[in-house]
Amino acid sequence: MVEKEKNRRLHLNEMQLPLPPIIFEGLDLDLVRFYPPEEIGSQLRLQIADYTGVDPSFVFIYSGIDGLIELMYKALWDRHFLIHDPAYYVYQQEALRQGVVLSEAKLRFSKLPKDFGKQAQGKVAVVVNPNNPTGNILMDTHLAEEVLSSSDMLVVDEAYYEFSGVTFASLLGKWPNLVIFRTFSKAFGLAGARIAYMLAHPKTVGLFSQYCEVYRVPTLSLLLAKNALENRSYVADYVQVVKAQMDYLLDSLKALHIRARGSAGNFILVEKDFADFLVSKGFQVKLFEKWGRLTVPSPNVTDEVIALAENYRRVT
Repeated sequence: MVEKEKNRRLHLNEMQLPLPPIIFEGLDLDLVRFYPPEEIGSQLRLQIADYTGVDPSFVFIYSGIDGLIELMYKALWDRHFLIHDPAYYVYQQEALRQGVVLSEAKLRFSKLPKDFGKQAQGKVAVVVNPNNPTGNILMDTHLAEEVLSSSDMLVVDEAYYEFSGVTFASLLGKWPNLVIFRTFSKAFGLAGARIAYMLAHPKTVGLFSQYCEVYRVPTLSLLLAKNALENRSYVADYVQVVKAQMDYLLDSLKALHIRARGSAGNFILVEKDFADFLVSKGFQVKLFEKWGRLTVPSPNVTDEVIALAENYRRVT
């Protein structure tokens, strides 16, 4: 893939800077001859436990959050699920594919309805926090505990945790019906490695383990995730770049009277016409009915987007 094409991939919220070489150093590539060794998975589990502040027995590693969603419906196939709308589309798509019962609570002004806790009673409630695609924090600790007190289970998708800094991991010891999904795809820049993890009570981990596929996470993905956690200062650096570029881009677009709003993740929302304009210029942008979602670009590409925005205002 040529560099220009890489830079124009702004539709999937992937890392927009090259990974540091240290992530690839010391990889024993000859291990691909073997099925993923258990000791590598065990080592990564310990690293994730240390990173998240939980006991290793609360950690379950799997192939991306999409894989965890698929597995969740398999393991809890007889439960009634509740999710907000809009949300990450795979939750609805996979529920339909597997034929599970899924109710939807419509967001109002990008917020959960006031009676979400009541709607969640006896159900498996799913909250994407911060939400994709709206980009905002939907749930605080108070609401999380309200839902946990009445729901069958609360599943919180924290895919953008490294950007938002918001997590409910500290509640895991108190609430055995809390489940958290996280990924290495966003701030860690390992989207192509397809690796994620779940934080949950050991009983839930055991239940999910009964339904998971053997060797679902490739050896190289495990090794890359281990290196990423061992050298994770690059993640904090990237998060700071994203936040600085987001502010710069939003200020520039607003100065040009182009409607845009930021997020607690690594993307912004822009008015639909401008999103369509970027697509016409060769950018890949996630399009919705009234908005477009744009991954915060690298500094050079941010300047290119702003230059196009200036031209957009001259021709519209």
